[in-house]
Amino acid sequence: MKRFVVGITLAASAWVCAGIYLILAAQAFGRAAAQGNVSFLGEGAYLLGLGVLSWAVLLFLGSLFGIRLPRLMRKKNR
Repeated sequence: MKRFVVGITLAASAWVCAGIYLILAAQAFGRAAAQGNVSFLGEGAYLLGLGVLSWAVLLFLGSLFGIRLPRLMRKKNR
Protein backbone atom coordinates (compact mmCIF):
# COMPACT_ATOMS: atom_id res chain seq x y z
CA MET A 1 0.00 0.00 0.00
CA LYS A 2 2.90 2.36 0.75
CA ARG A 3 4.30 1.86 -2.76
CA PHE A 4 0.95 2.82 -4.27
CA VAL A 5 0.73 6.00 -2.19
CA VAL A 6 4.27 7.02 -3.17
CA GLY A 7 3.52 6.32 -6.84
CA ILE A 8 0.26 8.27 -6.81
CA THR A 9 1.97 11.16 -5.04
CA LEU A 10 4.74 11.26 -7.65
CA ALA A 11 2.25 11.06 -10.52
CA ALA A 12 0.06 13.81 -9.06
CA SER A 13 3.04 16.05 -8.44
CA ALA A 14 4.15 15.47 -12.06
CA TRP A 15 0.86 16.79 -13.40
CA VAL A 16 0.80 19.73 -10.98
CA CYS A 17 4.40 20.64 -11.80
CA ALA A 18 3.69 20.42 -15.54
CA GLY A 19 0.65 22.66 -15.12
CA ILE A 20 2.63 25.26 -13.22
CA TYR A 21 5.37 25.34 -15.83
CA LEU A 22 2.78 25.52 -18.61
CA ILE A 23 1.18 28.56 -16.98
CA LEU A 24 4.57 30.23 -16.52
CA ALA A 25 5.51 29.53 -20.15
CA ALA A 26 2.19 30.93 -21.38
CA GLN A 27 2.78 34.08 -19.35
CA ALA A 28 6.25 34.47 -20.85
CA PHE A 29 4.91 33.98 -24.38
CA GLY A 30 2.15 36.48 -23.69
CA ARG A 31 4.67 39.01 -22.38
CA ALA A 32 6.77 38.47 -25.50
CA ALA A 33 3.77 39.14 -27.72
CA ALA A 34 2.52 42.14 -25.74
CA GLN A 35 5.86 43.88 -25.30
CA GLY A 36 7.55 42.70 -28.49
CA ASN A 37 10.54 41.52 -26.47
CA VAL A 38 12.27 38.50 -28.01
CA SER A 39 14.06 37.52 -24.80
CA PHE A 40 10.74 36.44 -23.29
CA LEU A 41 10.38 33.87 -26.10
CA GLY A 42 13.56 32.19 -24.93
CA GLU A 43 12.34 32.24 -21.36
CA GLY A 44 9.02 30.70 -22.40
CA ALA A 45 10.73 27.99 -24.42
CA TYR A 46 13.05 27.25 -21.49
CA LEU A 47 10.13 26.98 -19.06
CA LEU A 48 8.18 24.78 -21.45
CA GLY A 49 11.13 22.42 -21.91
CA LEU A 50 11.79 22.31 -18.18
CA GLY A 51 8.13 21.51 -17.54
CA VAL A 52 8.12 18.64 -20.04
CA LEU A 53 11.35 17.27 -18.60
CA SER A 54 10.16 17.40 -15.00
CA TRP A 55 6.80 15.88 -16.00
CA ALA A 56 8.53 12.96 -17.74
CA VAL A 57 10.98 12.33 -14.90
CA LEU A 58 8.33 12.39 -12.18
CA LEU A 59 6.02 10.12 -14.17
CA PHE A 60 8.89 7.71 -14.79
CA LEU A 61 9.64 7.65 -11.07
CA GLY A 62 5.96 7.04 -10.39
CA SER A 63 6.01 4.13 -12.83
CA LEU A 64 8.73 2.50 -10.72
CA PHE A 65 6.16 2.34 -7.92
CA GLY A 66 3.46 0.66 -10.00
CA ILE A 67 1.65 3.57 -11.64
CA ARG A 68 1.06 3.14 -15.38
CA LEU A 69 2.66 5.61 -17.73
CA PRO A 70 0.44 7.72 -20.00
CA ARG A 71 -0.14 6.38 -23.50
CA LEU A 72 2.27 8.95 -24.91
CA MET A 73 5.19 7.48 -22.96
CA ARG A 74 4.47 3.76 -23.30
CA LYS A 75 6.38 1.48 -25.63
CA LYS A 76 4.44 0.25 -28.62
CA ASN A 77 4.10 -3.50 -28.90
CA ARG A 78 4.74 -4.74 -32.39
